[in-house]
Amino acid sequence: MGQLRLLGEPPASDDHAALANLAFPQAGHTGFVAAAGLAGGQTIVGGTAAGENLSLQSTAHAARGVVQIIDALRLASGIIQDSGGNARIALAAASPQVTLAGDVRAGDRLGVATIPSPTVALKLRPSFAMPTGNMYLIDAGAESCEFNGAGTGNFFGFYCQPTVRVTSPAVGNVYGLNFLATGAGTGNFQNMYACWTKVGLAFYTGAAYNLWCFYAKQPGFLTATKPANAIGMEIEDMGGYGAATNAIGLKIADQTVVTGNKYLIDAGPATPYFRLIGGASPGANLTNLYLAEGAAPTLRRVQWVDPGNGGANLVAGQRVMVLV
Repeated sequence: MGQLRLLGEPPASDDHAALANLAFPQAGHTGFVAAAGLAGGQTIVGGTAAGENLSLQSTAHAARGVVQIIDALRLASGIIQDSGGNARIALAAASPQVTLAGDVRAGDRLGVATIPSPTVALKLRPSFAMPTGNMYLIDAGAESCEFNGAGTGNFFGFYCQPTVRVTSPAVGNVYGLNFLATGAGTGNFQNMYACWTKVGLAFYTGAAYNLWCFYAKQPGFLTATKPANAIGMEIEDMGGYGAATNAIGLKIADQTVVTGNKYLIDAGPATPYFRLIGGASPGANLTNLYLAEGAAPTLRRVQWVDPGNGGANLVAGQRVMVLV
């Protein structure tokens, strides 16, 4: 049976490619997407009822590909949700420009822009009020790392290796760790700790080990100009600003041991060598070392005594320390 044609219809009208007036804007097909683009741009709407979605899928094949976005992606709502519909990333034109919600994990490394700010590379400045509890800027929780292979593993809870280059005529200072903890308010502070450290092992049955709560490694100068002074630790005037009732440069609690010896200060180590220099220059035959002596401790100063000053029984040239 032949085909039915309308009277006056061109003979080739059954061939879609031969039809005229098929340009997209004039074709009456504006409800479809122009794959090659459309002057003025296009808007694709997923549904017409409330809560309907627009889904994009790479391929009908079971082996999925990816959905590529060639140019910049702009979110009018500024919200990126997870698969459960929870807002995880919020973008805004005003500060804060990026807000992350929930637990955030960076894979191999987390980097920042080369020069994000003329003064700050990475700033953590949360601000919120809470009745009680704990607040952590950086928290590495229990079992952050596990070594389960042969060899030696090192775990660094916090690791930073700042390297600064100063070129002439600039003058610079390097601070490996610069930390300032301050407080304010009308409540009561119990204690303030600029640095609080504690180390130990739990549920450990391995070999005996050494433990340092604080360890200052010797400096490495390589081929650089040697420093005038290399100081392991320096403690400034703790009575500065006249704020302290008692100023103590270094306080060491009494040491208790199960077995072995206890030392308040061990200077050496092979040949103990202890030198004390502090305060104003002492008078003749005096030192700046004080000892608490007696059942009811009395603070007494250590003094050198020559044989001619009441030490007639001493061998010439000998010195003794007496409490005065």
